[in-house]
Amino acid sequence: MSNSLNDGLLLTLQEPAHPGAVGGRRAERRDAVANRARILEVAQSLFAERGVAQVSMAEIAATAQVGKGTLYRHFAHKGELCRALLDEQFRAHQDAALAMLREMHAARVPYREQIRVFLEHTVAFIDEHLAYLDEVQRAYGMGGPEEDAPIMTWLALTLRGLLSAAVGSGEADADLDIELAVDLLLAPLTALYFRFLRARGYSLARIARGIDGLVEGWF
Repeated sequence: MSNSLNDGLLLTLQEPAHPGAVGGRRAERRDAVANRARILEVAQSLFAERGVAQVSMAEIAATAQVGKGTLYRHFAHKGELCRALLDEQFRAHQDAALAMLREMHAARVPYREQIRVFLEHTVAFIDEHLAYLDEVQRAYGMGGPEEDAPIMTWLALTLRGLLSAAVGSGEADADLDIELAVDLLLAPLTALYFRFLRARGYSLARIARGIDGLVEGWF
């Protein structure tokens, strides 16, 4: 595969799939926007203080000084609220990861190293936002529609792009089962399994090395 084709593949698959962007939606009224922002601010503060699992939706509504009906019009359940809180952090992570990958690609850094660095950054992000991801996974499950799992969808697209480019360039085995490889890399990054690994006492560096070790056999 030529460099130009590799460039196009990476830029296409790694473009940020920012969650929460819905085109054509009628502009919300100013008070509704203010209520939503206040709910998110209060929820983030309460979650940071006491933990996501220990805070109820009723408490969020009371502290934000909005009615329960107002709260549930914006967020049907705590999983949806946590997904909204993840939005900005996820956007920042996507943008930083994409910039990093483009810079390494321009410098002709081997795809093997790009994957290693990408996985390391991803493990750090998952750990930092694990409580939110727990709640989102509890609400939507592991196999829901793409819009219910934007983080995992984007990770899959990016890893698929990197592995496809690696195969095309001759770095990775030509007979690599890319779809299976992506699923194997994603499995330990799901909230449930990642929390299990952390509970077992594994450090972030050890988890990242373990996941990356799977990649070694494909090159």
